[in-house]
Amino acid sequence: MLPISVLIPTRDCGALMPGHLQSLKGWIDLAEEVVVVDSDSKDGAVEMLRRGLAHPRLRCLSHPPGLYQSWNFGIQHISAQYFYISTVGDSITREGLEHLLAVAEEFQSGVVISKPAFMAEDTRPAADIRWPIDDLIQTLAVTRPRAVSWLECLLFTAVHLDGTLLGSSASNLYRTDALQKFPFPADFGKAGDAAWAARHFADLKWAVTPRKFSTFLRHRDWTAAAERQSWKTSTRLDQVLREAVQTAAANGVLSRAELEAHAVAELLDAAGLWLDGKQAFDLRRARRWPWHLNPAAWSARSLRNRQRRRLLQWRDRALVRLRTESAAGS
Repeated sequence: MLPISVLIPTRDCGALMPGHLQSLKGWIDLAEEVVVVDSDSKDGAVEMLRRGLAHPRLRCLSHPPGLYQSWNFGIQHISAQYFYISTVGDSITREGLEHLLAVAEEFQSGVVISKPAFMAEDTRPAADIRWPIDDLIQTLAVTRPRAVSWLECLLFTAVHLDGTLLGSSASNLYRTDALQKFPFPADFGKAGDAAWAARHFADLKWAVTPRKFSTFLRHRDWTAAAERQSWKTSTRLDQVLREAVQTAAANGVLSRAELEAHAVAELLDAAGLWLDGKQAFDLRRARRWPWHLNPAAWSARSLRNRQRRRLLQWRDRALVRLRTESAAGS
């Protein structure tokens, strides 16, 4: 048995439950406990879990609909040192869960991230999607598990504010006390995990592994209606990241000299301009007539792309300096 709690959020996912139960059989005995958080399921999903999942420490809790609220509620009720979120339809191998724990223990990390394979809604393999973690693994030439420094987290978060380094929790492991202290925000629409990464990049240690051992089902949106609408009034993610950097500097996690040496202020300014350009282009692209027939849309697209290239230049300069410092230190 491993010091891992398994959190299973459910909401009318009975159709996927037989396959999920089958996948759990290969590794659920490793879990110290299993906590189910159900959100008003009407299709017997919880009853199927109770009947089909044999575990001595299985608890079923209820919480109103809301993806991140349900996750946070469940996290507050788990007791193992680490936890894994087993969303119905996603899967992980026994060896994969053991590997995530080994990486977490090696680097004393609060979160270990990896990349899943993708499954379509009919559970057949789906085409790969390039995620921020792909950029991190490729750019940093990650060939084995390694720690990701706070500055590296900052740099890759800044250039991927339209995504998240977390990717999918189907392939991640979290330290329980870290997420109990820093819960997922529920007021950023479907981007709660992206907001969490921007807000807490320096609040816990990160690690990454290039190995693949999980699958992510491209299923329907599990967020509640109010949750989906919350992004309209949420703080923009470049501002969230900027505030997190200020907090990290005030707490001494990142020094002012370090931030200045790696031009973090310029990086954050470039991230804001890129989001400005992206939003301007997205607005034109969403209009009724085809955007490619609109000269203003092409102009907005060109500006967005220039701002993107500028942002990546600031990121890459900082990474070169980091590598130079690391080589000099060794």
